[in-house]
Amino acid sequence: MTALQRPALQEDATLLAPVLDEVIASYAEAAPSRGELSDLDGFAAALRERAPIVDIRARLRRLSRDGHLHGALVVMASALRKSLWPELGILLVRELLDALAPELGIQLARAILASPDVDARKLELDGAFCQVNLLLGETLLERGDPQGALRHFEAVLATDVDQARALLGFAAAVRELDHRGAPIRVRSRGLALVDGIEQLESGAAIGLDRYELICPLGRGRHAIVYRAYDRRVGREVAIKRLLGEGAIPEGASAKLVDARFFAEARTLARVRSPYVIALLDVQPKHRFVALELCRGGNLRMAMRRGLLGGAHLDDVGSQLRQALTAVHVAGAVHRDVKPANLLVRAPREGSPIALADFGLAIHGASLGQNAQAGTLRYMAPELRRGGLATPASDLFSAGVVLLELATTPKPLPDMFDRMDPDFDAASVVPDTLPGAWSNQLRTLLSIRPEERTWIDR
Repeated sequence: MTALQRPALQEDATLLAPVLDEVIASYAEAAPSRGELSDLDGFAAALRERAPIVDIRARLRRLSRDGHLHGALVVMASALRKSLWPELGILLVRELLDALAPELGIQLARAILASPDVDARKLELDGAFCQVNLLLGETLLERGDPQGALRHFEAVLATDVDQARALLGFAAAVRELDHRGAPIRVRSRGLALVDGIEQLESGAAIGLDRYELICPLGRGRHAIVYRAYDRRVGREVAIKRLLGEGAIPEGASAKLVDARFFAEARTLARVRSPYVIALLDVQPKHRFVALELCRGGNLRMAMRRGLLGGAHLDDVGSQLRQALTAVHVAGAVHRDVKPANLLVRAPREGSPIALADFGLAIHGASLGQNAQAGTLRYMAPELRRGGLATPASDLFSAGVVLLELATTPKPLPDMFDRMDPDFDAASVVPDTLPGAWSNQLRTLLSIRPEERTWIDR
């Protein structure tokens, strides 16, 4: 950075100061001091030296995996407090939006967009201006604000009219507003973009003679999911299609991604339950699977929208119990039970759920040699120590999910985001849950795997 650039970036950092101070205040108390943890010292040094952002991202993933995410957030916010580094700000926004503190993430994203340095770079393809607008557009769309999302997708398309994520998001927002019967101020432009989406999606339709793609539902690191119509059977389904090799994230093996994708299908084919997403078709040649369609998003979205909460603990608990029982009877372990992997069948209050995303699931010989996997917040103590995943570790994850459901919108205690394998999750279960749920959740969250069980009700 040149001497001429530094004052402007410091001025930008001052504009971000209020929300950065709130991030620091929110996580500093629970986070270990940098002097007590060499990994955070190294992370802070890498930020001072402006290490390549890919290295910063890798360090952040390791810190998160080891249970030091809150400390890393404080280090990042402190660095941004001194001087704006837009790419680092985007990393911080992503972490906050990912269930930690969505409202704080939205505030920080808007503050970054308001900074003169980022505004001056609005013509950069895939630059900070476009990335932050994409994050805000997708977040607002997920949170039920399609009109607000449109503005951010439009900002990206003003810079790059062919930006795929912005086109998909814009089309989804227009459809949602149409469904609501709301007026669309940018109707003429919206129609042009929706027309353009057909060309964007037509490339993915090669070989899908049986299926007519309707619209994209979401995209992960390795695949994109579409709502589609099965002409042969006459019903709507979800098509989960692997991205092309050029779209696989840096550092990932395309062959390994393919192998895991179809291993997931084989595992799913073994499970039979009305509360597990049904596998309908597998097409290795065209690199996609057809799945039962769920229209209500996932449990995390449903909790945010108030469609599922503590009042639905009996129903969701029973459904999750039946889903995991079927998985375990089939000789498999899911290894990634969390709200994002529990799909909601319909966009209405109290809708049933279905367990999905078996990408990390294992069965058979793999059970005795599996490596640590899953999401830290829902990870059983034995996995935090490096032990093997078992049906009991899935039950612990289910207990965390149900505790989160029972106490929503209050966030889970900080201890769930630390690597400490000896924390007593059962101790934070409230005594005031309805029926026998306080006792049930303490049983599922026992530090001893052999004590975890479903209690007959």
